[in-house]
Amino acid sequence: MARLHVGLSQLVGSISEYAERFDMIELGFEPGATPKPATLRGWRRELSPSFAVSFRLPRLVGDLPMTKEMDRALEEAVAAATALEARAILLVTSAEVRPTQATTEKLRSVFDRLPKPSVLLCWEPRGIWERREVIAVSREIGVLPVVDAQNEALPAGPVAYTRLRALGGAVRVSQRATERLAEQLQNKREAWIVVEHAPSAKRVRQEISGAIARIHPSQPPPARPVPGRLRAEDEEQ
Repeated sequence: MARLHVGLSQLVGSISEYAERFDMIELGFEPGATPKPATLRGWRRELSPSFAVSFRLPRLVGDLPMTKEMDRALEEAVAAATALEARAILLVTSAEVRPTQATTEKLRSVFDRLPKPSVLLCWEPRGIWERREVIAVSREIGVLPVVDAQNEALPAGPVAYTRLRALGGAVRVSQRATERLAEQLQNKREAWIVVEHAPSAKRVRQEISGAIARIHPSQPPPARPVPGRLRAEDEEQ
């Protein structure tokens, strides 16, 4: 039965208030707007050990310009992810990033600079990428592809990361969508579920947990384990 991490792609309210409602958050900051590491470490201390943080790299990095500005933004982001003890790091590439061999090498270069294997490295392409291209490139560079499970099947493998998108943040996640997702999670070990429509998020977790329990009635509800996290010593190794 999949271990579920369900949350939003932004902080709503204080971190402690947020953690009372959800057990995961996807956080990201743009260059120059990232809180100081000491502040982020303070946030982490307010969270339980089981609370999962996914860190989204800045949009500048997602454009893959391979410039000194990108290098600085990436360095700042890794420091922030370390302070938050992130368990996943996500790169969202822009629609301008096309499926070419040069792009694959740029992606490899960026991911090679991220801590591993201590964290889950994820890639979410936007634009004209076909599914087979996303799967092939992800396999080649050793990262987890991120999809919207409302519209396409989760990739094979024991871990899934999905973003349930909402146009303008105003479209609720349907019960049918959560049931389909629960069916896809039957053979997964762990699932990260980011819900863009904030009012749907708690219901999504409840419905998925309930659907999984109906599929596997003899098994207990999904646990909230404490997997590996990104720490300063991981970055240095």
